[in-house]
Amino acid sequence: MKTIGLSKKGSVVLLVLVPLLFLGVHGAFARGLQNTVTLYGWYAGIDGTVNFPDGSGGEFEVEASDIIEDLEFALMGGYEGRIGRWSFIIDAVYMDVGDNEDVATRAGTANVDVDVSSWLVNGGVGYDFVQNDDVVLGLVGGVRYVSLDVDVDVSLQGASRTNTSDDQSLTDGFVGLRGRIMFNDNWFMPYYADIGTGGSDLSYQLFAAIGYKFGWGDIRLGYRYLDVEMDEDKLMESLQLSGPVLGVGFRF
Repeated sequence: MKTIGLSKKGSVVLLVLVPLLFLGVHGAFARGLQNTVTLYGWYAGIDGTVNFPDGSGGEFEVEASDIIEDLEFALMGGYEGRIGRWSFIIDAVYMDVGDNEDVATRAGTANVDVDVSSWLVNGGVGYDFVQNDDVVLGLVGGVRYVSLDVDVDVSLQGASRTNTSDDQSLTDGFVGLRGRIMFNDNWFMPYYADIGTGGSDLSYQLFAAIGYKFGWGDIRLGYRYLDVEMDEDKLMESLQLSGPVLGVGFRF
């Protein structure tokens, strides 16, 4: 398959922007800034719609177990800097996965081999308008960057065979709500929801978890859903990622 170096572009974006943003925020709010770095695993399945070379389209689904089996590389993590009611957040996910399955097309059932390399980067600023020992609820706004390297190899009835690739990237502005509910001194429920548009027709994500606090940080187990609706003339028209998330956060 043809490989387009989108992951390199995504790496450059992260390697350049993340340190600069972190240093800028840290320099401005160094006194009293509470930092949290989170490393996590997202056991996500992939659903989507692919436009085939013959002009038809078909939906595909890759189970989370298949992703783990065929996973080439994954990187997932986040950072939050908090001072008073204000917070700065950045979250990054990179996955390089592939799978094949039978998909209905205009010409009949085709075996489709889909390979997807994807960067998902969210950066934003939040403000908590409710903040007490039991409940935190705030607004968040920012920018979401999504990039995709998509390779599609189609085999129809074991004979006709086509291969196509596309390099897609988009940037959305988003707004949302985030916060947590404390059940006691240790157990809590973090939650997050946003919706955005701009480069995409529509994108949104949802997250909720159960967490346990320690002196050094916390552990969270939850569920995350992301939906990105793209232009109909793109090779990949829509993409959904969903599944459980297990994360460990370190405070300093």
